[in-house]
Amino acid sequence: MNRRVLDLLIVLLPFFVAAASGGALGQEGSRYRSPVFNDVERKENIVFRTATTRSGISVDLRLDVYLPAGDNERARPAILWIHGGGFRPGNDKTQTYIVRMATEFARRGYVCVSTDYRVRERPDEDRKATLQDALDDCRAALAWLRENSQAYGVNPARIAIGGGSAGGMVAVNLASVENDAARKSGVFALMDLWGSPNSLLMPDEIGTRFPPTVIVHGTADQSVAFGQSEQLAARLKEKGVRHLLHPIPGAAHTPMEHMDEIIDVTAKFLYSALVAA
Repeated sequence: MNRRVLDLLIVLLPFFVAAASGGALGQEGSRYRSPVFNDVERKENIVFRTATTRSGISVDLRLDVYLPAGDNERARPAILWIHGGGFRPGNDKTQTYIVRMATEFARRGYVCVSTDYRVRERPDEDRKATLQDALDDCRAALAWLRENSQAYGVNPARIAIGGGSAGGMVAVNLASVENDAARKSGVFALMDLWGSPNSLLMPDEIGTRFPPTVIVHGTADQSVAFGQSEQLAARLKEKGVRHLLHPIPGAAHTPMEHMDEIIDVTAKFLYSALVAA
């Protein structure tokens, strides 16, 4: 059997179990798996935190909320999306593929939040401190989502994290600190899009409570080495964490031409994690 087919069967197994047992998600048809809403409502530029930049300037950090228009559910799963851009100015929560992912998952019934975080003109001067600033900000955005869960019809125990490139590096670290042994509930899944950290920015500890993770990465990526995703997958396997490494053969960094494939793979994995949560 083809390895990719086998991986997909493993990912989808919880769905078949839930459907066979009459689980609530199994009865909802294609919700959370396929688009069921035509329109998405976006609430823009909500201030969730005031922070101080490296240069000592106070800045308001903002986020956007994507809601399936006309949805009557009041305890929906949510996704926090974290943009990329090398931790430098020039990209924000409106990055093209982040908007696409947030919109597509909102059409499936999720509440999606895309967040800004502090960046630096010269992030390479102190990569760990740069990551820590971004991590603190995104953790504050996650706390905001939990605190406002009732207002936006979100189940605070069913929040996933997704990020691309630098945002993927933040997302991996955020998943680690949120799902440590001291927390009763953290995030239920992680979507790492071509953003697996190198050894310098990798979390010190990836424990058994690390969330189910799907990693999507082009094998010809010249910005973030595909080997870093292989290393992350190996660590997850060692800890017994359910995961899927989905390579895109020959694809470079941020492979927008493969977005339909990326959305399909991540939506199926996320649904399986939601069923199993």
